Amino acid sequence: MISIQPYFVMASTDFCQRIFVENGISHFFSFSNNSGKDLTVPLLVDGCSNLIFEYRNNSVRTHLIGSTVERRTFSVKKDAEYFGVRLQPSATKFVKEYSAKELIGNIVILDELESTKDLCSKMKEQHDFDSRIKTFLDEYSVLLKNEKSCKAKLFSQISDIIVKRRGLLKIKELEKLSGYTGRYLNKIFEEQLGMSTKQLCDSVKFQFLLSDLNRQNMENLTAIASEYNFYDQAHFIHEFKEYAGKTPGEYSSEVEKSNYLESIENL
Repeated sequence: MISIQPYFVMASTDFCQRIFVENGISHFFSFSNNSGKDLTVPLLVDGCSNLIFEYRNNSVRTHLIGSTVERRTFSVKKDAEYFGVRLQPSATKFVKEYSAKELIGNIVILDELESTKDLCSKMKEQHDFDSRIKTFLDEYSVLLKNEKSCKAKLFSQISDIIVKRRGLLKIKELEKLSGYTGRYLNKIFEEQLGMSTKQLCDSVKFQFLLSDLNRQNMENLTAIASEYNFYDQAHFIHEFKEYAGKTPGEYSSEVEKSNYLESIENL
């Protein structure tokens, strides 16, 4: 699933990304805060996780932003440079000190953890986008060893179905497609991701909806509500506001004001 926490783009003037859909990675990205002040950036509901390396004053602080099931915020420091790795659902199991459930809705500092301190230390030495990608991939491949259990493979297969269907399917449909009961699927999802099957479906649906709005597909709210299986436009607006803290129209105005798509450089 290739998506972005959109306010990282809106909070910067130099957001760039490189798509890399492999081994649980969606893409790499970087941005800076040149505003002269610290910024509080909204984090929206998201089934993916974001690994953020904060380069500032000759030091590095490594944040893992776990999957979010409700809105929260992240502090983007002034005069700081950020390098990020967007991770697909359940791609955070290399953090041994936390269970999947404990990472949900949490922001964890990785620099002092035994399982990730080598990764963080080597990333600290990298000073450009390409070397950071290479170093991360080298270290990440070591961390991924022995992580491909049968349950992990099943989770990956089911989550791929959810993403391909943009989250627009019910548990009964997943049961038919997978051959497993909803109860068993929920057990797998709780173990692998820390959230229920429905929660992932809802967050994937929301991320695809955001992607549409980021492309300024706002001409017909009724059509969008129908496409994403909302009962009506009022239901669409209400649920979107629950997830984003504002109406689709208000969010779309922010996208337009920030020249959202033009602000992203694809490398």
